[in-house]
Amino acid sequence: MKTYEAVVIFTSDENPYREAREFVKKEFETAGIVITKEEDMGEKLLAYPVRKHDRGRYVLYHIEGSAEALKTVRRTLKLRPEVLKHLISRQEVRAR
Repeated sequence: MKTYEAVVIFTSDENPYREAREFVKKEFETAGIVITKEEDMGEKLLAYPVRKHDRGRYVLYHIEGSAEALKTVRRTLKLRPEVLKHLISRQEVRAR
């Protein structure tokens, strides 16, 4: 399994944020992706309005899984209205 870092920007409204965060966790688990670390980075001002929102709640996930599993999760995240943006990038393993 490969290691990835995912940043998801949710709407800043409290109830939709909580529901969407739980939804993302379940999607990762359903796809066979393991969340090794989850960090709430708080609410921040967006550089430009996204879906008529100027603020968003940032959450950073450290995850492990396959590239195929990530494809299905990416598709699902695009369809979720509470998820404003997401970015998933592969973490490089450095030899010491």
